[in-house]
Amino acid sequence: MNGHLSRRTLLSGLTAAALLAPLAACSRPGTDAGSTEFFQFKSEAISLFNEICATYNAQHGTNIVQNFQADNVTALRVRLVKGSIPPLITINGDYNYGSLARSGVFHDFAPSGLLDPVNPSIAQILPTLGVGAEGEVNGLPFANNGSGMIYNREIFDQYNLEPPRTWDDLIAIADELSGQGVDPFYWGFRDNWTGAPMFSSISGNFLDGQVAAWYERRRVQETSFEELMPVLDKMHQIAQYGNSNKYEIGYNDGNQGFAQGRAAMYVHGTYAIPAIRSYNPDIQIGTFATPPDSGEAWVVSGVDVALTCGTQPVDGAIDFFSYLMEEQNMAAYCDQQVAFPTREGMTNDDPALEGLMPYFTGQRLTTYSDHNFPQGVNLNNYMQQFLINGDAAAFVRTLDTQYDRVIGRINSTM
Repeated sequence: MNGHLSRRTLLSGLTAAALLAPLAACSRPGTDAGSTEFFQFKSEAISLFNEICATYNAQHGTNIVQNFQADNVTALRVRLVKGSIPPLITINGDYNYGSLARSGVFHDFAPSGLLDPVNPSIAQILPTLGVGAEGEVNGLPFANNGSGMIYNREIFDQYNLEPPRTWDDLIAIADELSGQGVDPFYWGFRDNWTGAPMFSSISGNFLDGQVAAWYERRRVQETSFEELMPVLDKMHQIAQYGNSNKYEIGYNDGNQGFAQGRAAMYVHGTYAIPAIRSYNPDIQIGTFATPPDSGEAWVVSGVDVALTCGTQPVDGAIDFFSYLMEEQNMAAYCDQQVAFPTREGMTNDDPALEGLMPYFTGQRLTTYSDHNFPQGVNLNNYMQQFLINGDAAAFVRTLDTQYDRVIGRINSTM
């Protein structure tokens, strides 16, 4: 890792005002008296964050204590109802984050200066998900993932293949591998969410990187999901290749099977790489952007870890976040978790990220489509059914109906 030289609604029926009132004087369950709680959700990063907290505490005479919460969104909602928002929070930058931000419970970091060193293409992602008020930025992007295609370098080398630049090239590779008796893709569709990365990556190209703008148009019913039929056609096309037991195995089985060399490509984000390596530390992994029909690709990226706090930060909160955002701490996390640092000028030199890194430095990033769906829209269930039966028209009709119904319900409570 090089430094400057190189890398969903809150609670139905609750008003923002009811949540905002008790934030200034919050309790801190899960920590000792006199300590400051660091509410953290990444189980694989517990040890690293403990080290970071210990170093900061020693340097500043503070007592910041990590409180790991696996189901952090549910826990956070409960805390908000009780008026005890944690003073220091990590959260995934998805629809849940956006819903909470829109309710006005998070601090506005826009004037803080902490966003100044952030890659502009990354800095725009969280505000597209939701803000407390116009012009606010309610979270700091600490680490990002990239969603494209993961591939086994040894299989590609064995068959003299290069990462494809166009969709036709990708299909040609799939046909070549199939002809050689090699599964081009490995799927684990038993877990209903595993089609979403494919949906997001392909739609990022189809929408020419303007994913957030398209979903704003869809929110006000200026368009229909029927417009995304070419995306669904591509999903159906590549889902026909690969392992025959794709509907019998889930995500963890998929990671293991790919690690064991059972297929050449795996359509997931970089978040899957540590799990794949846990099954086979010696696997030679590469990545490439999901190829478009022509032209330059866009890479879908999400804020894997965002930092935030209540509207009235406790003493020292901003300083601790500033410390976390320093290059050495960001680099330590991103090295360990195979993530992309968010500071402009930083890169991650892990060979597995080499194929996606240029899209980060070149500002060719866009947000996940599935992060724009309220939880009330059972996108993953509908998508799983589409992958099984191939009925794109039925999928689109269901999405349009359910999306409008849920958005209408949300709007009626605002």
